[in-house]
Amino acid sequence: MIFLKKHRASIYVLSILIIGVLLNKNTTGLSIDQKRIIHQKNLANSPFSDSKHLSKPTRKSLQLPPNPYYEKIWELSINPITGRTEPEKILKLQDDLRKSGFIARRSAVPGENEEMKWIQRGPINVGGRTKAMMFDPNDSTNETVFSGGVSGGLFKNTKISDPNSPWFLVTKNIPQNLAVSSITYDPNNKNVFYVGTGESYTAGDALGNGLWKSEDGGNSWFKVFGGNTENPTSYISEGNTIEIKKPSGQNKIGYLAASFGKSLNSDPIEAEAAITSPEDACGILGSVTDKIAVIQRGNCEFGVKVLNAQNAGAIAAIIYNNDGDDLVSMGVGATNPNSINIPALFISQSNGVRLKNLITNGETVLSLKKSSNSVQGVTIVPGTFYINDVVVRNYEGKSEIYLAAGTSSYRDASQTFFNGEEYGIYKSVDGGNNWNKINVEFEGRIVQPIDLEISSENTIWMSTTRDNRGLGAGLIYESDSSGSAFNLKFQIDGGRRTEIELTSNKEIFVLAATGDAANPVTIKKGLTNGNTLEDLTLPDDDDPGIPSNDFTRGQSFYDLMIESNPQDPNQVYVGGIDLFKTSSGGISGSANSNPWNQISHWYNRYGPYSHADQHGATINESNPNLVLFGNDGGISFTNSGGSSISTRNLNFHTSQYYTIAVAPKNMFSNHSSTVTGNDRSKYENASRPIPQGDYDVFVGGLQDNGTMFQIDNENSGSKAYDVSGGDGAATMFSQKESNKYFVQNYVYNRSVEVWNLNESSGQNFVINNESESKGDFINVQALDSEFGIIYSNYSSSGGTIPLTEIAAYVEWDDFDPDDRNFNAKKVLLYDNNLFFSNASALSVYPSSEKSTLYVGTEGGQLLKVENAHKYSEGDNPESQAEWSSLTGNNFLGSISDIEFGSSENEIFVTFHNFGVNNIFFSDDGGVSWIEKDGDLPDIPVRCILQNPMVEDEVIIGTELGVWYTKDFSSDKPSWLQANAGMSDVRVTDLDLRKGDDFKVFAATYGLGVYSSFFTSDEPLININTEVKSIKINQGEEGSFNVNYKVYGGFDEQTTFSIEGLPSDTNISYEPSNSLKINSNGFIEITLKIDEKTDAKSYPLSIKAKSENLTKSTSIELIVVSNDNDNDGVKNDVDKCPDTPNTDQKDSDNDGIGDVCDTTPFGQNIFS
Repeated sequence: MIFLKKHRASIYVLSILIIGVLLNKNTTGLSIDQKRIIHQKNLANSPFSDSKHLSKPTRKSLQLPPNPYYEKIWELSINPITGRTEPEKILKLQDDLRKSGFIARRSAVPGENEEMKWIQRGPINVGGRTKAMMFDPNDSTNETVFSGGVSGGLFKNTKISDPNSPWFLVTKNIPQNLAVSSITYDPNNKNVFYVGTGESYTAGDALGNGLWKSEDGGNSWFKVFGGNTENPTSYISEGNTIEIKKPSGQNKIGYLAASFGKSLNSDPIEAEAAITSPEDACGILGSVTDKIAVIQRGNCEFGVKVLNAQNAGAIAAIIYNNDGDDLVSMGVGATNPNSINIPALFISQSNGVRLKNLITNGETVLSLKKSSNSVQGVTIVPGTFYINDVVVRNYEGKSEIYLAAGTSSYRDASQTFFNGEEYGIYKSVDGGNNWNKINVEFEGRIVQPIDLEISSENTIWMSTTRDNRGLGAGLIYESDSSGSAFNLKFQIDGGRRTEIELTSNKEIFVLAATGDAANPVTIKKGLTNGNTLEDLTLPDDDDPGIPSNDFTRGQSFYDLMIESNPQDPNQVYVGGIDLFKTSSGGISGSANSNPWNQISHWYNRYGPYSHADQHGATINESNPNLVLFGNDGGISFTNSGGSSISTRNLNFHTSQYYTIAVAPKNMFSNHSSTVTGNDRSKYENASRPIPQGDYDVFVGGLQDNGTMFQIDNENSGSKAYDVSGGDGAATMFSQKESNKYFVQNYVYNRSVEVWNLNESSGQNFVINNESESKGDFINVQALDSEFGIIYSNYSSSGGTIPLTEIAAYVEWDDFDPDDRNFNAKKVLLYDNNLFFSNASALSVYPSSEKSTLYVGTEGGQLLKVENAHKYSEGDNPESQAEWSSLTGNNFLGSISDIEFGSSENEIFVTFHNFGVNNIFFSDDGGVSWIEKDGDLPDIPVRCILQNPMVEDEVIIGTELGVWYTKDFSSDKPSWLQANAGMSDVRVTDLDLRKGDDFKVFAATYGLGVYSSFFTSDEPLININTEVKSIKINQGEEGSFNVNYKVYGGFDEQTTFSIEGLPSDTNISYEPSNSLKINSNGFIEITLKIDEKTDAKSYPLSIKAKSENLTKSTSIELIVVSNDNDNDGVKNDVDKCPDTPNTDQKDSDNDGIGDVCDTTPFGQNIFS
C-alpha cells in the first residue's frame, strides 16, 4: 500500500508514466497505489488550497462567495485521476432516470413506495438562497406567485398576502433540485412560463440544467434548451490556432487574441508573413503591405507595435514572447483603440522563433481565424448549464425568447469550464423548438451576458459580467428593432458584474460591482437614447458595520439587485446586504440628504427584518405596491411599496443542510425541557418547550441559517429555531437517554457548544471557543455519549508541514455550572506514521467498555483508534490511544461516511468521489473488504445506513436523493432510487433514530429535512429492553420488561429465553415465556438471585424464537453483594456493612458498630 508521504522519491518517475497514460486517456495501466498518488497530488494542487481557510472578510476582499463549503465538497468529490468533479454526469443520469419513470414498488426501505414515502419536515419558517420570483399573470387577484430556490427547486404559493399561506413544491416532470435563476412568461400566451437555471457568477455553487417550459400555467414542465449535450463527454480545448499553409507539414500555433483591434471570425485571413524591421516594431517600420507582420515583444506598448504595423500596410499582427512560452493578454496601452482596425495575436517564444526561422528560409503563408471561445489546454464540459436570465417579448404579434447563457469555471479552478463554447445570447421565435445564437463580441471575445431587460421601445437590453478570463464585464448593449444584433451603448469603467433596470420614462439605471477598492459598487443613471451616465448617491446603511461607500459590504459580486416600479419610474429598489428604495429617481433633494430610504435590516435593528444578502425582486405590474424580494433566507414581501415588510417562507423549504441529529425516541418520554432560539421568520428570540411524551426532536446545521432545532409529533413540517446563528455545522444528539443534550458547532472548532437538556430549562455550555481555523469550515465531528467525548477534526494546513490531528473534548458531560463559560479539556489524538491526510469522516462504535474512534481521511485511509478515551492526568494531557490501519486494498478517494452493522465486525464505508468504487463493506472488522457498488451509477455517495431489521437492505444518500438495495450481500447489489416523496437533491446526512420505530431522518442541501422509516415486508418481530442494565442484590429479586414489536403481519408462537444467567437463578415470565404474538406488547421477566451468586456483572442475551426466526437483545445483570465486607452478616442488618465486624459490637447502642464508629463510646466530656 503506497501513500504520498511515504514515497516522495518515486513521484517524479511515476509522474512520467502517469502523464503518458492520461494523454492516451487510458487509466487501466495504473496500479491502485499510482492512482492514490495522483489523487494526493490533485488534492495538494486544489485550486482552493489557499482560499478555503480564509476568513469571511478576506474572502469578500477577493470576491469569493462567503461560504467555502462548496470548495471543500468540490475537493472531496473530484475524480481522483482527472482532478475535477463531473456534475455533468449527474445531470445526464437525472435526465435518463426521468425518462425511465418511477415504478411503484412494495418494500421496506424509506422512500421506496407511497406508503413509506419521504415526509417533508421543514423547516417551514426558513428558506434558502432565492433569486427568481414571478406573480402569476393569470391570477387577477395578484395572490398566486412562483419562486425557486437556487439549490432547491420550483415552488408555488396561491395566497401570498397571507403569511400563513404555504408554498408547494412543483414536481410534475421537473427536477426537484433545479437551481432556479430566472422566471418569466409569454406576453402573448400567459399560460406559457419559462424557468432558467444556473448562475455563472457563483460557479459550481449553482450548476443549472437548461431552460424549462410550461404550457399549462406552471403545472407541468419540459426542457427546451441547454443542460447536457446528448453525449456530455469533456474534452481538452485546442483553443485557437494559426495554420501554416506554406511550407506544408507544419504544426499549428496556438494564440491569444488582443483585447483591441479587429476580431477574427470563422472566415480566415490568408497572407504571407513578414518579419518587421525593427523586429520589436517600436519605431517606424519598413513596408509590410498586405502581409501578416511578425513582431518580437519588446519595450514599447502592444498598441504602439500593432499601430505601427498597420501604418506599414500589415493586415494582421502576430507578436511573440521574448521571455518564455506564456501567452499574454495584450492591452492597447495609451494608444487610442479606435485607431487600430487589424487583428493582433500573441504567441509563445518557441513558436515565434520557429515562425521567424521559416520566414527567413522562404515564403511562409499563414491562415488566421477564430474557431473557439476557449484557450488551449483547458477542459471543456459541453452543454449549457447557466441560464443567467430569460425574457420574452411580443414582436409584431409573435413571441420571441431571449436568454443569457453564461460560462463559468470552478471559481479558481481555471482549467475546467462549463459552457466553454456555448455561452452568449440565444433567440427562439418558435417557442423554444429552435434557437439561434447572436454573436456579441467585445475586443475579439464573446461577452458573457448576465441581465436582460425589455425597453419601452421594445428593444432588448443586455449587461455583462466577466468571462472565464476575467474580461468583458461592465458592458451594456441594446438590440436593433429586429433583435438580431446588439450595439454597445455604455461601458462602466472597471465594471464587473453589472445589473440594469429600464424605466417607463426611457431611463436606464445601472448597478455595478467594480474593481475599485475605494468605490466597490456604483449606481448610475442615464437616458436610453443618450450617450452618458451620471453617478448617483449610494444608499447608506444605518448599520454601523456596513460602510457608507458599499451597501453590499464587500459582496457586490454576490448581492446585487435593482428593480423599478413599472408605473412610477422614480421608484427604484436596490439591495445588497439590506433593501433600499428611492422615490426620487435616485436624485437627492438637498446636498446633505440621501435619496435612498432603508426598508429592511438583516437582524431587525435598523429596519424591518429581512434576511441578509439580496439577490432578486419582482414588482406586480398591476399593483406595484406588491413586491417580492429574494435573499439568502428565502422570500420577503411587502404590500405597501416597502413601508412594511415581512417574510413569506411558510413551507418554502429550500434550506441547505449539512448535518442532522435526532434524539432517541424515549429520551423525553418522562422529561420536559426548554430550548431558546431565534425564529427566523421574524428574527425574534423565542422559547421552544420540549414537552414530555413521544416527540420527534431533531437538530441540524445549515448554510447561513445557523443550527436549527425542531420538535414535532405530527410527522409533518414544523418551525425551527436557530440556536447558534451564522453557519451551522456538525450536530449530534446524545444517545444516552439518562443524559440529555445535543452538540452544535459553528465553523472549524471556533464555537463548539452543548445544550444541556437535563433540567427544565435548557442551557448551552461552551466546549471550545477559539479564533483559529483548525479543521474545515464545515468540520467533521463525532460524539461518544457513553464517555462524554466530542471528537473533532483539528487538522491545520499552516506551516511547512500540515498537522493532522483529532481533538477530543473531555470532562464536560457532568454539566457543572461553574464550567459553563469555559473551554473543556482538550486531548489531541495523532499518529504521524498512520494519520497524515485531513479527516473527512469520523465515527464512534457505541460501547460502554471503551471508546473506539474510526477516522476516514481525504486520502482514502480508514484508521481505528482504540482506547481513545484514555489520556494522562494534568493540564496538558497526552493521549494514550492506540492507532491501527484498516484501509482496504482498493480504497481510492475521500471517505464520506463510516457506519456499523449489528456488531463492530460489520463496517460500512462510503466515498465522496466521482470515478471510484463508492461503497465498501467488511464483516471481519476491517481485515478484508468487499466492493458493493454493483450497478450503482457513477455518483458521489455521502452517507449510508443499514436496515436494522433486514440486513440485506441498505440505503445511501447521494447527489440525486436516496438509493437502496435489497440484496446487499450479493456480489453485485442492484441499486434503485428510493424517490417517493423526495428525489433529485443532494442528501448530505442520514440519521437512524434510536428506538423501536426505526425512523430515518435525511438532511438535504436545498430542500430541508425529510423523514421516513425502515420496516419489513416479511413477517418479523423485534425485541428490546427499556433499560440497559439491572442491579439485583444477592438473595433478592428484580424485574424488567422486554418489549416486542411486530412487522409484516407476524403471527407466530414465540418462546422467550435468557442466556448468560448465573447458576441457581430462578426465572419467571409474566404472562408466560411462550406466547402467540401478532401485535405489539411486552413481557415482564423476574430474576431471583441466589444468596451465593458471585457479586459481579453478567452480560445476558434475551432471545425470542418462533418457527421461522430468532431475535435477540441484551441487558447487563449486575449482582450486588449482600455482604460487602464478607463478615457473614448481611448488609441490611450489618452495623458496619463495609468493615468486617463479626461480633457486631456497638458500645453506645447508636446502631453503628464500634469498628466504624468515630465515637464508639458516645459523646461526653471525656470523649
